[in-house]
Amino acid sequence: MYGSRARIGLIVPSTNSVVEPELTSHAPDGVVFYATRVPVAEVATEAEKVASIVAMRDRLPAAAAELGSLGPAAVGYACTSGSFLEGRDVDADTCAALCAASGVPSYTTSTAMVSALRALGVRRLAVVTPYIAPVAGGAVDYLEQNGIEVVGRADLGLLSNLDKGRLPVSAAEELVRRVDLSTAEAVMISCTNWRTLDRLTALERDVGVPVVSSNLATLWAGMRLAGVAEGGPDVRLMGMPGDELRNRLGS
Repeated sequence: MYGSRARIGLIVPSTNSVVEPELTSHAPDGVVFYATRVPVAEVATEAEKVASIVAMRDRLPAAAAELGSLGPAAVGYACTSGSFLEGRDVDADTCAALCAASGVPSYTTSTAMVSALRALGVRRLAVVTPYIAPVAGGAVDYLEQNGIEVVGRADLGLLSNLDKGRLPVSAAEELVRRVDLSTAEAVMISCTNWRTLDRLTALERDVGVPVVSSNLATLWAGMRLAGVAEGGPDVRLMGMPGDELRNRLGS
């Protein structure tokens, strides 16, 4: 590990217990993730939830600068809702701000997800989330702004981010099996604080279409920006190059 060929920095919400261990356990040898955290409050209402997610953005440049001092190959903001809730243009501005602060190619999980879906040629998508309705609706809006039609959706309606991190890996798998896939070209599992990677290979084989989770897209994007072309989970996305991502970031 100490002779790593690729260091990738992650900015992680403070209540996320999943993303670092998932990415670390599924990354190929020599790819190492280093994280810093930004505070996000546990809240009591849906309005407070949306506000708490959006508020993390003010802390991102300082966090990116901290990671940049490590000399990583890339920096990612590993929060899907935190990067899609104010839409495509704000997400693009966030990527640019992270790059400016860190001095290295930088991305968000939402940008990684859309780039991954485009690399796979997906235009019609089923989406599963653990989110409350206003946050899940923001995911649909963001995808549609990026030319991806959502043709099926299922949500768990969880307010607490801590509760999401406590879900078993089977929770995402079960929701994928329940959502309408009749016209979908792929399935998106949204939220970096949701265990998915241990089951994705078998799940993708069983449902017959690509399955892309937030953590899978975050792993794929970091590897491609770091120049790592092979390794990771045995799913269709990991066979895709990073051209779509680099074009989207302008790098």
